[in-house]
Amino acid sequence: MKYFISVVVTALIVGLGVTAYFKGWLPQVSFTKPQAVSVQGTEVATPINSPAVSPTPTALTPTEIKAGGILSMSAYSINIPSDWSYSKDGSIAGQSDKLTITKGAYSITISQGAFGGGGCLYPGDADSEMSQRFTSFTAITDQSGDNLRLSTLSSGGYVVCQGNGTSWGDITSFGHISVTAPAGPDMTLVSQINSILSSLKKI
Repeated sequence: MKYFISVVVTALIVGLGVTAYFKGWLPQVSFTKPQAVSVQGTEVATPINSPAVSPTPTALTPTEIKAGGILSMSAYSINIPSDWSYSKDGSIAGQSDKLTITKGAYSITISQGAFGGGGCLYPGDADSEMSQRFTSFTAITDQSGDNLRLSTLSSGGYVVCQGNGTSWGDITSFGHISVTAPAGPDMTLVSQINSILSSLKKI
């Protein structure tokens, strides 16, 4: 009798479960199949900044010239760029010496001889006899430590004056130095002239 009841209960439970399944009484459980994930490696190109290549300027080898040594004036050396030319003219042994350095319309003339000079006056200086007045100047120190001024003439061109204590004169230790330049000069060439004059050295 006990086994009979167990069989009947089991049959009722199974039958109820089957009925509930086909009647749709049980909740539907669905499983989603996971999608395959594709991982692709992405290569990012990193730009390489190459340094800009600038042409190397060609250096002009300077030419050393030796001249002067007339009377009480110093013998000297001076360096000029290789694209400038020079000549010695009007020179008389023991009496005069003249060096002319040129590039196109620009020239530097250094003369030594038995001649006198005058003073150099600048804006703000009082008038003085036997002196020449200049509108402006560029200060230059040569290789021997002399203080020079490339002095601008109101009429154009330049004269080099040297400091003597508190005054300035147009006869330097190297003689009389004048510079010829066209009106409205090329300041690059004027800068080269300054460099040439700064290379002056007593020997």
